[in-house]
Amino acid sequence: MAAAPIVMYVNNRRRMQQSYCDGIISESSDTPYYAIERLYLVNTLPTLNTHILRQEIEKVSAISDEDFARFLALFKPFTVKRGEFFYRAGEIPRYSPFIVKGCMRKYFNNEDGEEQIVFFAEESWFAGELQCMRTGTKTEMYLQALEDCEVLGITLENAEYGLNNIPAYKRWFDVTYPTMHNRIIQEATRLKSDTPESLYLRLLKNRPSLILRVPQHYLANYLGITTETISRIKKKIAQGNS
Repeated sequence: MAAAPIVMYVNNRRRMQQSYCDGIISESSDTPYYAIERLYLVNTLPTLNTHILRQEIEKVSAISDEDFARFLALFKPFTVKRGEFFYRAGEIPRYSPFIVKGCMRKYFNNEDGEEQIVFFAEESWFAGELQCMRTGTKTEMYLQALEDCEVLGITLENAEYGLNNIPAYKRWFDVTYPTMHNRIIQEATRLKSDTPESLYLRLLKNRPSLILRVPQHYLANYLGITTETISRIKKKIAQGNS
C-alpha cells in the first residue's frame, strides 16, 4: 500500500516540504530541519476501517479530528494472510499490532514443545509484546493469523511519541493497558481452576464470536480440554435447549 502524503513542518516554521509517512517519527540525521510534528493532507488509509481505532480510544476519552489524524500517522498498515505470523518466538518485535479486521492467536511452546494458546485477538485488540519492545529482549510468543487480517502496527518510538503528545491516547492507554493485562491474568487463573463446562460456557457468554470463527482444536487448546470434551458440552447444551 502506498504511503500517505503529509506536510512536514521545518524548525523555523517558514519552509514546508511534502513527503511521505513511513510510520517512523524520528527523522534521519541528514534531515535535521524537519520538525517532528506532522499533519495529514488526505485520508491516509482509505482501505482500512480506521474508525474502529477511534471508537476504541473514545470509549475512554474523546479525541479531536486533528489529534486522531496525528495519531493515525504513527501507524503502518499490514496485511497478514491466514497462517502467516506477525511475529515469532526468538524475535524482538518491531511493531505492536492493533487488529482492524480478522482474528489471531497468541501462543508459546511449553517445556514439552507443545503449543499453548494464551489468547485470541479479534477486532479492536492490541496484541503486542510491549515489554520485549521496551527492553529489547526476544519474545517467547508467536502471533499467527487465523483469518486474513488487516493490522495497524505501531513502533515503540511512535507509541511513546503518542503518549507524550496526544492526551486522548495517553488517557486511553493508562486505563486500557492495565485492564487488558489484568484480564489475561484472571483468565489464566480461571483456566487452571474452573471445570471444562464452566470454561466453555463463559467463553460462549463473553466471546461468542470465537465459537464461530476459531477451529475447535484451537479452542480446546486454549481451554486446556480435549475436542471430545467440547463436543460433549455442545451436545449437552443443544439437548438442554431442545
